[in-house]
Amino acid sequence: MWTLRTDQAPVNTCWRGDEIVVTQGAQPIDRLCAGEIERVTLIHRGAGESPGEVGAALFELAERAVLLRAASGVAGSVLFERQAWWSRRNCIYWVSERCVAWPSAIAAARWSFTRVGHAQHQTLSHADAASLFERTAATGPHTWDQRKQYRIDRRRPFPGWVRCATSIGRVGAMP
Repeated sequence: MWTLRTDQAPVNTCWRGDEIVVTQGAQPIDRLCAGEIERVTLIHRGAGESPGEVGAALFELAERAVLLRAASGVAGSVLFERQAWWSRRNCIYWVSERCVAWPSAIAAARWSFTRVGHAQHQTLSHADAASLFERTAATGPHTWDQRKQYRIDRRRPFPGWVRCATSIGRVGAMP
């Protein structure tokens, strides 16, 4: 069995007070003040119905955007465990990984054995962040619970007969 050598410590995320702290090893490398986060776009594989399908999260703040890969634990420790807080903010959007225009500088490798070299944390300009989604429209804003309810409603034998089903549509589209 081959094992990969990495020279860098893994990147992790966690809540500390009202900040999302990004660490590499034991050293903090970034702090995102939760109140300053304007939008979070989750880049997902598959249908994006579980935290395990989130490949990356893009946090947009007033002055910058921060891209965190899934290996940092962002889907679980930052987003999933604080669902009530994010529900009040109503700022979580979703986009399929297939539709993201990854520039070569931040591209996610398709082969698992080459993923080691790509940064788990990157700061982007707003222009670079917008270019990631130029070929697609994000859905949302909606929470994990709304996506779960949509999945349940979609799998019922008579779709559309359920009252108060949460519709998942494109940003700006009328419900």
